[in-house]
Amino acid sequence: METTIPITQKATLYERLGGEAGIRKIVNDVLDKNHNNSLIGHHFQNVNMNRLKQLVFEFFSMGTGGPHHYTGRDMLTAHTGLNISEADFQIANQDTLQALKENGVGEAEINEVITILNSMKEDIVRK
Repeated sequence: METTIPITQKATLYERLGGEAGIRKIVNDVLDKNHNNSLIGHHFQNVNMNRLKQLVFEFFSMGTGGPHHYTGRDMLTAHTGLNISEADFQIANQDTLQALKENGVGEAEINEVITILNSMKEDIVRK
């Protein structure tokens, strides 16, 4: 008699970050930190922050295995003309890291999020 071992599905990053409620809170916290950061906040002047929070939520949800669809522009188009430097990108990542920790996100998930962000750097850093 053959024994079958059940295949267990690993929870998606979306699920491990708390689903819609968890990701919305993380996104809001990150963007609030970015907006209020004296080093990069100028990039968020004259930006509809509620719209940006929705778009980043959609993107983050979609990219982590969630059910939402991103309705914004591609990363290169969205960041063209913003003159985001390598330093700006790293500062934004530090804000993200801080928000993830403040939201009780585990180290493995933090590493996954930072890896995803770093994979988009080429389309974001334009200076």
